Amino acid sequence: MSGAGKGRVVVVGGGAVGLAFAAACGEEVRVLEAGPARPATDPEAVDIRVLALSQGTRDFLGEIGAWQRMPAHRLAEVTRMEVHGDDGASRLEFAAPAGGALAWIAEGNRLARAIEGAARDKGASISTGVRLASVAAGERGARVRLEDGTDLEADLLVGADGVDSRVRRDLGLAASAKRYPETAVVAHFRCEKAPAGVARQWFRPDGILAWLPLPGSRMSIVWSAREGVADELASLEPGALARRVRDAGGAALGDLELDSEVARFPLRLVRVPRISVAGAVLVGDAAHGVHPLAGQGVNLGFQDARALARTLALRSPLERPGDLALLRRHERARRADVDAMQFVTDRLEWLFGLALPLAGAVRNAGLRAVDSAPWAKRFLAAHAMR
Repeated sequence: MSGAGKGRVVVVGGGAVGLAFAAACGEEVRVLEAGPARPATDPEAVDIRVLALSQGTRDFLGEIGAWQRMPAHRLAEVTRMEVHGDDGASRLEFAAPAGGALAWIAEGNRLARAIEGAARDKGASISTGVRLASVAAGERGARVRLEDGTDLEADLLVGADGVDSRVRRDLGLAASAKRYPETAVVAHFRCEKAPAGVARQWFRPDGILAWLPLPGSRMSIVWSAREGVADELASLEPGALARRVRDAGGAALGDLELDSEVARFPLRLVRVPRISVAGAVLVGDAAHGVHPLAGQGVNLGFQDARALARTLALRSPLERPGDLALLRRHERARRADVDAMQFVTDRLEWLFGLALPLAGAVRNAGLRAVDSAPWAKRFLAAHAMR
């Protein structure tokens, strides 16, 4: 660690990103999680929350010893991506290089368990069922007061407590939120034909529909639908919903059977102009929120964790973990990646939401143009794997 002694770090938020940072960080780390401890085992049913992990994220999880803990039979590789326009004919298709994968689909609960195990192996202390009373940070470090009256002092406070971050609010870090007119409807289905590693996405008049492969003959959907459509989908009985999803995807996998609950998630763009103050910094959804159409939100969070751990490891012997200059260095390093992803996903949501007469023709022509350019498809595949 460049000669610098270990610092004390408190991470608020025991989700996957906060735990990944704890596993990667070479400091003395304590993680505070408001929720209960994880059950002894995960249920056999597929978790309703599945995540598309990029090659860069997989590499990071391997570095911290978490990927090796993932049950391989519960992972699904994405080797090809199909994107369909709303005219029934326009299509863009690209694939990973031979023998590779564009992404891996993992269940949220099993991923968090694997990362928690890695963090404990690295010496992180993890407390669950912990409620905050207040947090404060400054040039001398950070202080966290718990509801039971316990005071914790640290050289650095890391806010990994989600899109509605309490840490962000208490530290006075401004955030702007834009509520999208869509709600994400999520469910899993058994399929007549196995997805075979193909992820599919349709830009439709009633929203953006994604099919993500799961192991075997299952798949997961994320339908970013306008409010009225989302209400309608959520109210359908299982057979009717399965037929609606089947028909929306052109029966690409044959008949479908609902294999989970149906969940709904509001969609927001959250911009946080400054993610650090002296003694504290934000990572993951506390630092940014993006539209899920590119499936990159969680990957941004993991890269936050990786970059922050690296910044701390490379600090000079004269720098403390909470020094503002050090944290601003991390902030600048992450800004371009986050801004680019937010801009692209926000503009795509706007473009495919346009109902103007010529908008559909322009969108579909764009898909066909990219599909006919091998260099563009190679670029998309490389970006998806970052």
